[in-house]
Amino acid sequence: MPSLEVGVVGGGTQLAAQSGCLELLGVMKGKTGYAERSRALARLICASVLAGELSLIAALTSGDLVKSHLRLNRHKP
Repeated sequence: MPSLEVGVVGGGTQLAAQSGCLELLGVMKGKTGYAERSRALARLICASVLAGELSLIAALTSGDLVKSHLRLNRHKP
């Protein structure tokens, strides 16, 4: 994801909830500069997207995605 823009400075990142999430993800721990923190957050986002895509491919190849949609009546127009 070469054009993924993330930020770990300014805005709401100083609020308790947002900074707590960044700490929980390990983005702030041991990172000295903003660029290093941003890269760490971008890596986490990319890894999450990749995991979702792999899960989707697995569901498609096993037929589970279609079965679930049919079972939940999502096949109706």
